[in-house]
This record gives sequence, structure tokens and C-alpha cells, in this order.
Amino acid sequence: MEERPLPERVVHETIINIIKKSLYNYPNPSQPHLMTFVNHPLRNRVITDFEGNEYYPDIVIINTLNNKVVMIGEVETFSSVNEEEAQQWAKFATLCPVFYLFYPKGLYDKVKALTKNINVSGLFEYQKANDHYTITRHWPFLS
Repeated sequence: MEERPLPERVVHETIINIIKKSLYNYPNPSQPHLMTFVNHPLRNRVITDFEGNEYYPDIVIINTLNNKVVMIGEVETFSSVNEEEAQQWAKFATLCPVFYLFYPKGLYDKVKALTKNINVSGLFEYQKANDHYTITRHWPFLS
């Protein structure tokens, strides 16, 4: 996997932080047994498959009562919505019951094609307007 250009790395980390703080800020009073981990810029939570391979999705939510992964989120940028990344998405979708994909506005058709055979639980499109990012859910697929 190629490294993102610097401006995209900044956007990537910004979106990950927004998602953690606004959508999945766990633990919290209503979900005290969930914990959100982010793996950027540092790797904080590894996920292993049955063969012992290690993965570091952008966002990992764990149920602390049983230490099970309940959600994986992956944030993409313009340069990372491609076949190579789609192979990683397919793997992530097998590692837990909920896999969410976040991508930049304008790439819906490309994401839809790349995820055709991947069990994605939800697609979320992000965009920046007036120095403020918004995240919109795009699921189920639109015609």
C-alpha cells in the first residue's frame, strides 16, 4: 500500500479524530463497556485473524466485557480508494460483524463498484465546507 500524499494524510487523521469524537466516543454513559481505539498516527489496537495475521484498521471498537471487536471503521482519501485498498476492506469485513467505510465526497460510484462483493455494513461520505467537515451516511446503495 502506497503512502498517502501529505495533504491527504492530514485529512485522514482529521476525519479519524472527528469520527472518534463525534460518532464513536466510547466509553460513555450510555455505552460504558465499549471502547474506541484509533490506529493513526500510532498503532493502538491490533486485530488478528484466525491465521494470526495482524491488522490495524483506522478505527476499532471493542466490547470490554468480552474483549470482542464490535466495529471496524476504515477512512479513505482520494488516492486510497482503489483495488488494493478494496482487498483490505474485504478482509476487514470478515474480522467483525460491523465494517464501516468512510470516503471523500464524489467517490460514491467508485466505492460502490469496489465494494460490490464486500459485506460493508455502511458507507459514509465526508466533505469539507466552510472549514467544517460533515459526514453523511450513504446506505443502502442508491440506484
